[in-house]
Amino acid sequence: MSRQKSGIASGLISAPWRPASGLWTIRLSQVWAAIAVLFPVHLIMGTPLVAIDLAYQLRAGDIMFDTHAVLRTDVFSAAAYGRPWLNQQWLAQIVLATAFRLGGWFGLVAIRALLMAVVLTFVFLACRAAGAVTKRAAWLTLASAVPLLAGFTLRPQLMGMVCFAATAWLVARRRTHPEGVWVVIAITILWANLHGSFFLAPLLLALAWVEDRGQDRGGTRALLLAGVGSLLATTVNPYGYRVWSYALDLATHPVIRRTIVEWQPPTIEIYTGAAFFLSVFVVATLLIARVRRPVPWRSLLPLAVFLVIALAAIRGVYWWAMVAPIVLAGVLSDRPAPSERRDPAGPLNTAIVGVLALAIVGLMIRWAPYNGPAVPDGGRLSFAPVGITRELHRILRPGELMFNAQQWGSWLEFEFRQNLVVVDSLVEVTPENVWWKYYSVSAGVEGWQATLDSWDVDVAVLARDQQQDLIPKIEADPGWRLVYEDTEGLIFRRVSTPVWSAVTFPRSSR
Repeated sequence: MSRQKSGIASGLISAPWRPASGLWTIRLSQVWAAIAVLFPVHLIMGTPLVAIDLAYQLRAGDIMFDTHAVLRTDVFSAAAYGRPWLNQQWLAQIVLATAFRLGGWFGLVAIRALLMAVVLTFVFLACRAAGAVTKRAAWLTLASAVPLLAGFTLRPQLMGMVCFAATAWLVARRRTHPEGVWVVIAITILWANLHGSFFLAPLLLALAWVEDRGQDRGGTRALLLAGVGSLLATTVNPYGYRVWSYALDLATHPVIRRTIVEWQPPTIEIYTGAAFFLSVFVVATLLIARVRRPVPWRSLLPLAVFLVIALAAIRGVYWWAMVAPIVLAGVLSDRPAPSERRDPAGPLNTAIVGVLALAIVGLMIRWAPYNGPAVPDGGRLSFAPVGITRELHRILRPGELMFNAQQWGSWLEFEFRQNLVVVDSLVEVTPENVWWKYYSVSAGVEGWQATLDSWDVDVAVLARDQQQDLIPKIEADPGWRLVYEDTEGLIFRRVSTPVWSAVTFPRSSR
């Protein structure tokens, strides 16, 4: 008698995953599972840490350690200094700052690898719970990693991805372990203090409830109550229900939507967009191939919902990338699956897993010398210009204000704690009119001198790619002097006091 498989909510397992005993008896199925998790981790381990969304999080975590209180105002940028900041990601900042205090940059690389491995492990387990045999679950997890790669940067969103994958796994296995849906409430409490994607927890439960109710399955009452509990759990944070308005305001902020690529709809011109549309094509092809065995629309509802989320913004692609393989695991599992009865064990399997693990360790060793606050070199940090940082340490005086490339703002405020930058990564806190003035100055639009004068800027730290139109104009202006340049950018210092100055920005940070 055949049993119908469903999407993300299916809890059927095609075959047991038999653990081997002993170091030399790792089974082939375990090798596939290890490859699904370790190979993507190995790929990312060779990439730099991204400072643009990391450095200010470390600084915020340090401040909270020192003050023993949640940071609720902006103390980094001149444009937003003292303005209220709904710091919904405060717990993620504590986690990151703890890793940095304990292990420096090496500690951050280690926690990035751990979080990635946890995400992929939960995706794999969810595919297994949805009905896929081990080898198929491994391939689906590897396919998931393709669009996920760009999302594996160390920032609060990565912790949100862990929460999402764990929730998807608990929902997928609810047939065999119905008590697991209650754990989602505890995950949601953490999630609501880590990242603004917390609203996806009750959404996953709601989608599962719709599917089960349509197929007259038991457990819908537990799902409904767990969903309500998850909704209430989102308010267990220092800001209560206001985290919902924070998430909405962030997603609809006009400056963010117009200027931050990750908040714009995906296109094939960037890696994540191309990987996303390829995945949509593959999913559609596999579903069309099932034309004679149609899938109930409720089982495909998660695909439709997360497709819409992904089409709205590149950031949404990461959620789609985790949901799609789990749905496919349920949809494809009612095809005749290859038997896992022949699951050989032996030293070759151990060698394969060992080589993958050693390759990751080898990449981590490169970071071993950077177990403190010293700035890594050799391209290990992106959006953290080494030469410019070194020169600023030499010439910058305490309290001087920097007009900066926005992409470097997070790094500069982390590295120079006695100085303010004009703008940084907290786009939603800075007034909108300041952003349009900032972009006008960066483009060298007429009146840029008056804007810098009114802001009382002392030093201009410009990126060649972001301020290419301003650079030749400030070079030709007698009021500014070039003091440093390299392939990444230039530093200019004011050589004359502005005739008229309406100082609206503070002169020093905490």
